Amino acid sequence: MALLERKDHTHADPKVRLKSVEKMTDPAQLVKLACVDESPRVRLTAIARLNDDTLLEKVARQGNYLDARLVAVERISSQGLVADLLEAPENLELIAMCFSRITDRRIIESIAMGAKYSPIVRRMAVEYFADAGYLEEFTAPESETEERKSDEAVQAFVDTYGGGVRGVRAIARFRRSEKALRALGTIAQRGGEEGGLAVEYLCSALGSANPKLVECATEELSVVKDPDLVDCIIRALDNPNLRAPVREVLRRIDTPEARAALGTAGTIQ
Repeated sequence: MALLERKDHTHADPKVRLKSVEKMTDPAQLVKLACVDESPRVRLTAIARLNDDTLLEKVARQGNYLDARLVAVERISSQGLVADLLEAPENLELIAMCFSRITDRRIIESIAMGAKYSPIVRRMAVEYFADAGYLEEFTAPESETEERKSDEAVQAFVDTYGGGVRGVRAIARFRRSEKALRALGTIAQRGGEEGGLAVEYLCSALGSANPKLVECATEELSVVKDPDLVDCIIRALDNPNLRAPVREVLRRIDTPEARAALGTAGTIQ
């Protein structure tokens, strides 16, 4: 039977190969067929006969066909092993399949912060899975006397997660964190498109039910002096829910533009 098995799995007819695979017990041969056989039924049947994570990992890494690699990932039980596959991703579908298999929050956070992962993988971890804990590295003070991370450190964060406004949006997903608000404040002070977007997110945080977040956002906005960015804050007066905290911000800013807006806004109740 072993001799017949070796012969049949190389047969030109995929139906013959399939029958051979259905009886095959050699793990190495099953991995090989899962990786290289031209017939989808043959390679997927071969994968179905593999139950060892290390063997499935070989198919996920070395398979010639995407369908086999996706099914192999789906069958791997170790989330840590699946996370390892994300270190060298080649296909967005494969990345998505890997993420669909990972439910451990600690693993997701390690991917979001892991330098060994590509920017696109880290960005996906941030945008869809990670929580605010990963911001600590970039926004927490380095010493008790330091109030915030440097502008360079925050920019490195923005660049890592897509650069430009995309990086700002990645931070803003966690604006229920004071760390994120401080990072947005650092970006806002630079001005430009990124600064304007950061100001918008900070203004939205003024509507939080958490008084600590409101005060943090107020403090970050109060140092804004650029007329274009002050104008962004003024536009937030159009939102009735933000009118009171925005007026407090404008009082603290105390530029000619802010005072003029307060004079007009004072009649709007």
